[in-house]
Amino acid sequence: MAGLESGRAIIITGPVGAGKTTTAMALAELLEHRDISCAMVDMDQLRWFNPTPPGDRFGSRVGLRHLAVMAASYRELGIPTFILADVIETGIDQHASAMPGYEITVVRLAVAVERLHQRLRLRETDAQFGWHENRAIELTQIMERNGIGDIVIPVNDETPEQVALMIAEHLELL
Repeated sequence: MAGLESGRAIIITGPVGAGKTTTAMALAELLEHRDISCAMVDMDQLRWFNPTPPGDRFGSRVGLRHLAVMAASYRELGIPTFILADVIETGIDQHASAMPGYEITVVRLAVAVERLHQRLRLRETDAQFGWHENRAIELTQIMERNGIGDIVIPVNDETPEQVALMIAEHLELL
């Protein structure tokens, strides 16, 4: 495969519990089954280390450095579609700097707070539930206030595969 000068990055965002990673995986699998070249990265995995540097509570700077290496590798391999699962609170300037040549579309999953809490209750321990519950509310408010998302997909009881198909159709990926 020849390297690419440009490609498309799709950042799937939303508060904790929205289904970002699961939806990103479903979207990558949908494209793969249609023989459409893509790569998928969960940004949480690129920031999973301890201790984080002072002033970078979530390890974002290190995660973005990792992302830059991966994006360059995928471009070199000729992979035109790069799917990311990440929390976007303010904007994508840092992501754009880490992924030169990729045109970025942010897709926000909008999930009712009550539904987020149901999902979090199923996945988090009692010790961590309170923090995640509060963070889900906080992120929902931040994302709404900051107008995050080129596209906002309301998510209720749809499966990740159904949400992935909605995204693919909306972005004309198929």
